[in-house]
Amino acid sequence: MKRITFLVRAFLAAAIICIAVFVTSLVLRFPRWEYCAVFILMGLTLAIVLFFTTRKKLMAAKAIMDSAVICIQPAVVCGQPEADKEEEELSENFGIFVSCFGILLGSKIIRFNQDGIWLKTVEIGQDYISFGYGARGEELHIIRLLYSRPGEGALARIIENFRKETGVVPVIAD
Repeated sequence: MKRITFLVRAFLAAAIICIAVFVTSLVLRFPRWEYCAVFILMGLTLAIVLFFTTRKKLMAAKAIMDSAVICIQPAVVCGQPEADKEEEELSENFGIFVSCFGILLGSKIIRFNQDGIWLKTVEIGQDYISFGYGARGEELHIIRLLYSRPGEGALARIIENFRKETGVVPVIAD
């Protein structure tokens, strides 16, 4: 999530810099400023396109985090005092959030129930949770996450959330 936020800010800053350089070249009209202006406008266009694309990704990531049904923190081996800082950074940068319309794996977003990609199966095992998703008529993509099955109350809540939000009833595997 931090990486996506950083990219949004970086692309916005690049666009602002391109605008400032373009305006400066218009005012100063140094020799061959027209050629530079073409390259500046191309850079500005690229920065704006990347800004809006990354901003859309950031909004999807926030939506997944806000409506998360399951939050999984990564497993980290402890033992060294210096590793505490690394462990903190890892869990902060690589939390896994699962909602009814996507999965956020660090800065990677797997969307379903949007843009023609549908969640088709959910399977909860003793030590994993598996999601099958894909477009209609296409190959089923499966992602399996390590996840210790929660108690009966939390499990019932997860099943009900998926059933109510997506229409998919999770299967409990033994």
